[in-house]
Amino acid sequence: MMKFSTIEDLQSLIDNEIEESTELEYKSTFVKQKPNWKEELAKDVSAMANANGGVIVFGIAQKECNGHSIPEKLTPIPNTLMSKDSLSQLLSSNIQPVIENLEISFIPFNAETGFFVIEVPQGITAHQNRLSHLYHRRRNATIEPMEDYEIRDVMNRSKHPVMAIEFELHKTTTHIIEKPLKIAVMYDKREDKHTIETKYELKYRLLNKGTVYAKYINFFIHVPLILNPNKEKEPEGVDRLKKCFVISGDNTTRDITSVRGLSKEYGPARYDPILPGTFGWWKSFELSFDDVDESITLPPIWYSVLADNAPERKMIVDWNDIKLFEKTETITRDLNNIGFNSMLYQ
Repeated sequence: MMKFSTIEDLQSLIDNEIEESTELEYKSTFVKQKPNWKEELAKDVSAMANANGGVIVFGIAQKECNGHSIPEKLTPIPNTLMSKDSLSQLLSSNIQPVIENLEISFIPFNAETGFFVIEVPQGITAHQNRLSHLYHRRRNATIEPMEDYEIRDVMNRSKHPVMAIEFELHKTTTHIIEKPLKIAVMYDKREDKHTIETKYELKYRLLNKGTVYAKYINFFIHVPLILNPNKEKEPEGVDRLKKCFVISGDNTTRDITSVRGLSKEYGPARYDPILPGTFGWWKSFELSFDDVDESITLPPIWYSVLADNAPERKMIVDWNDIKLFEKTETITRDLNNIGFNSMLYQ
């Protein structure tokens, strides 16, 4: 889910013309002059929970552009019009059952105005608008009443695993000291060579956020193509249209059946179920940020997960939401040391 915590984050939506979607909606203000404004508010939020979850930003006006809704300008909301506590109370009293883990944040613009950001998680059951007694669901940038089968399907989410993928970005900076090979030590004045290497590794693992265990899982992680670490070779699973490459996987594992010296023998692959509230094993792949211009917003990662009989779950992950771990190390390569093995550094 995308995160917005500063005015710069909101302005970037406008600058990059990020259009509305199933997971993102813009509202210029709270239209209190309309008699049914509370009903509309409850409909907007419950519809997003009944779909994939997402973010609603209050304080951004939108416009139509070639059939798409894109943000036009910031419209800060007066503090006298709405407060964070009032908004929370309105949502909890007009949506049933209450949406768990819903988060409301306020971004000040100045002393009198600001913006409200509602982070709506995907509901584990269907949420009803108590004022209209209807169920709604967000589809792309529109909201529609739910059919009977859709309501049943959403209510069955509690019987499905709800899978997510957790990410960590690890940056390792290595200071390399290369000592030159000296033929005549007393007369050789060559100095050590100092270089710096930076390596980025994106770690990921599956997380079962549901209430039932997940047995069969397949996932697909879409990564911006500009981050391909091997510039001379195109990675597998390239989607040129979306400018990304795809990392796919599942929850299979292979057990060690025997050990002979330094070699290990493995049994056939099997699915390793993930229990509710637990994680799968960490996996990783290398990335390169050499071609990333800091003045350009890096496209987010997005992934899809298929687990057992649950509907496909798609999520967008902004880079600001991925925790960065940094490590610095030093390596000395000394060819004059008889114990040095140059093969280790090839």
